[in-house]
Amino acid sequence: MTPLLQFKEGSSRPALVTGAAGGIGAATARALAEHGASVVVSDIDARAVNAVAQQITAAGGKAIPLVLDVADPQSWQRARERVHDELGALSILVNNAGIDVVKSVANTTLEEWDRLFRVNSTAMFIGTQCFLDDLDQAGRDSGVRSSVINMSSICGNIGVAFQSAYCATKGAVRMFTKAAAVEFGSLQLQVRINSIHPGTVDTAFAADCLRQLGEAGFAPSPEEARAAIKAAHPIGDMATGDEIADSIVYLASDLARFVTGSELMVDGGYTAQ
Repeated sequence: MTPLLQFKEGSSRPALVTGAAGGIGAATARALAEHGASVVVSDIDARAVNAVAQQITAAGGKAIPLVLDVADPQSWQRARERVHDELGALSILVNNAGIDVVKSVANTTLEEWDRLFRVNSTAMFIGTQCFLDDLDQAGRDSGVRSSVINMSSICGNIGVAFQSAYCATKGAVRMFTKAAAVEFGSLQLQVRINSIHPGTVDTAFAADCLRQLGEAGFAPSPEEARAAIKAAHPIGDMATGDEIADSIVYLASDLARFVTGSELMVDGGYTAQ
């Protein structure tokens, strides 16, 4: 059986994952490699991306570590040049990098608001724009539409107290994705683009958010905040990074060849309530 993330002639599909130093990003890089992709593991943390890339190659996969500041257009251009030189035209782009701030509307600073948008939303736009010609070319050359997967959140669909800025950035990801899908189709670009919307994922990122929610008054303590968040998911728990990564593999693969402009809820039933 042909691995999910190879081209029809059997060569590996080049993929780039941002925010891949840990959590969902690292799990996604490993999962893409396991399914046959050649993965560019990118993040601002050089030591961490090297470690993740080494894990992948030690397991028999193909990985290249890359230091990438997603908020910097020039950093994206350097990334494009390296990907093109070493792997050819990019076929899969996972815009995963993100940050959070847990504060009330009254206490959120303009600097924090701007930084969240720069990393969570604007970086997604810069990356998609930077690689769009390559993604289209890879799709035309291979006969397999390229795939862009943008990391949104249930916070892009519902409001969450003390996370107004984060919710705003993830809502922007959701709507950019839909508009871009319609545009790419009208231009006959060989690129699909979708957003993915996890519930709370049991990562260091989530642990820090839960700590801040406890401090903000969401619950008497981080432990009680964690218990409340788990109970809020009908499935009875938070997700693992691997569970989100498997959904990203689906969106990246030709199993999702007729899926574009969609929002994939991977939230344990949170938004079904």
